Amino acid sequence: MSRITLERVNELLKREEERYHEEHPRSKALFKEAQKNFVAGVPMSWMRIWAGGFPIFVEKAEGVYITDVDGHRYLDLCLGDTGGLCGHANPAIVSAIHKQMQTRGTTTLLPTEDILWVGRELERRFKLPYWQIVMSASDANRFALKAAREYTGRRLTLAMNATYHGSVDETLCFQIGDTLINYPGMMGPLFEDPSVITRMIEFNDLEALEKALATREIACLITEPVMTNVGIILPEPGYLEAMRELTRKYGTCLLIDETHSMCAGPRGFCGDMDLVPDIFVAGKFIAGGYPGAILGFNEEMASWLAQRVPWHTFFGFGGTLSGNAAAVAGMRAALEHVLTEENFARMSSLAAEMEAGIARLIEKYNLDWYVTRIGCRVEFRFSPKPPRSGGEALFSDAPYNEVDIISEGLTGPLEALVHLYCANRGVLLTPIHEMALVGPTATADDVQLYVSILEEMLQELTA
Repeated sequence: MSRITLERVNELLKREEERYHEEHPRSKALFKEAQKNFVAGVPMSWMRIWAGGFPIFVEKAEGVYITDVDGHRYLDLCLGDTGGLCGHANPAIVSAIHKQMQTRGTTTLLPTEDILWVGRELERRFKLPYWQIVMSASDANRFALKAAREYTGRRLTLAMNATYHGSVDETLCFQIGDTLINYPGMMGPLFEDPSVITRMIEFNDLEALEKALATREIACLITEPVMTNVGIILPEPGYLEAMRELTRKYGTCLLIDETHSMCAGPRGFCGDMDLVPDIFVAGKFIAGGYPGAILGFNEEMASWLAQRVPWHTFFGFGGTLSGNAAAVAGMRAALEHVLTEENFARMSSLAAEMEAGIARLIEKYNLDWYVTRIGCRVEFRFSPKPPRSGGEALFSDAPYNEVDIISEGLTGPLEALVHLYCANRGVLLTPIHEMALVGPTATADDVQLYVSILEEMLQELTA
């Protein structure tokens, strides 16, 4: 196994940080100025987690490229952490939203004809007949869990350990042994003891799943079909099918959140399996990055909702701007022109090339890493094999070249180095993760650029 030492990682990281600061004076100055009015210098907290000490400030974003205020152009493999899956400033989406806003307004508290096309298309793709449109996947998941509790008459939510479904109290916790703990730093949790509203199990553990459901206390099982929060964790053969059977058996609503796993294809990960949940959620990308999310229900739940009085006034599906005409126009354009079979086939093919290229580097440099992929999403991790569950991903003690990743902190500096090394050479990865998304206008040259930068880094690390 190639020897990559913490000393060498930190040596290169220091050099790359110095280069980053030298080459981004305008972004650095704007960040300092922004700290006078914005918490931590950014309008949204995740914008602060980029490596380098400050985020780049964007001048222009188009297709799969971003230009910053210092004049640097980047291949964007982050794509807004999936929010930009359709690519930046996609002409079809921009035109549809612009036309709506210019001639018919943004929001009127009234529907437009576009909802008829969008509703039919959502049913065709995801097999659920009834939909609501809200502003974010966090909103959609929050409202879905409320509906499931009232619909079933039960109180508890079942989630997967180390999962993420947005700012939803029921899932902002993790499990160690049999103990549920709110995520550190979580502001004002709904309950100090999250087990009051949540039960948690490990992904891919069918025995634990049935044991939790058999209590008949679970209103809703909320899950991604592929876990993505702690790296890609694929379902084992038969797991999702058994999940569908068991939730029906014990009268629990099954909520599938495909906000990240939609990168698998135009119908999401479950689409090609013909696995139909009771509730379906997706956000971020669905209107081409314009704020919007979809929330689908099966026939029985939709009928119950429609008869509930007065559901439309007090039930709280979203806020005033939910379902606004501009978002619906963006959804129609995204679904009709971008999130298509043709685009996904090309994106996934290029992502497969990227995966193969990284796999060759892992073998060439004898690294104890792995690389994996869902559709057009590729990521590598500093572990010898993919974890089976979220708990395994969070708490693995896998050795890394005589240095324990967790206790001695090699992963943090190494991740920072990967991100800065790539950024300084014109490639942006998703903060925290080594996750790369291949967008609709990406090319084979773009893929090769990224792989070649990784090889350059590995040559230096292992020299």
